[in-house]
Amino acid sequence: MTDQIISQVLDFGALGSFAAFLVWQHVNMQKKFEKLVVSFQTQLKEIDTGYERRIEIMRERYDKVISDIRQECRNKEDALLSQVQSLQGQLLARERESLFRLKDK
Repeated sequence: MTDQIISQVLDFGALGSFAAFLVWQHVNMQKKFEKLVVSFQTQLKEIDTGYERRIEIMRERYDKVISDIRQECRNKEDALLSQVQSLQGQLLARERESLFRLKDK
């Protein structure tokens, strides 16, 4: 079969040779194109994996920052509540002391 194709190409002369070259070139370009597509898809997968990893790292970092801020707010609220209770106790003690002084007079 290959001998028949070669003889037919030679029978057509330059035009047949050029047609055979175009077919050969097309086949080789398709192979290169397929390799490029596979390579490109691999790169896209790597980029996507890297992106997901970076996003996860950012989320963890922001979660930690938010957690730290919330903990700091809770600590400040607890300190403020403690201070308010202490001041209420002092105010109540002064009020009682004032009442006892008024009774004694």
